[in-house]
Amino acid sequence: MRSFALITLLTLAGGSTMAHAAETTQTIKVSGWHCGGCSASTEQALKKLEGVKSVTSDFEKGTASVTFDDSRIKLSDLERAITESGYKVKR
Repeated sequence: MRSFALITLLTLAGGSTMAHAAETTQTIKVSGWHCGGCSASTEQALKKLEGVKSVTSDFEKGTASVTFDDSRIKLSDLERAITESGYKVKR
C-alpha cells in the first residue's frame, strides 16, 4: 500500500522515471519516383518501421512526411528504408 501511495504522489507531482517520447514530423525529399505507385511503395516501407506513427507521400512534390517517435527511431533509419526501397534521399 505504501508503494502505491508513493507512485500516486510522484505521478501527481509530475515525477516519473519513464522517458517521454518526442513525436517528430520530418519531411524528406525523395528522388527516383516515376509514378504514384513509387511514392506509395516508399510510404509502405516507412510505415513498416517500428516507431513510425504516420506517413504521407506527395508524388508531385517528391516528398514523404513522416511522423515518428524519435526515442525509438532516427532520421537515418527512415532514410535507409527509402534507399532500401529503391529510391534516393535528396539533401
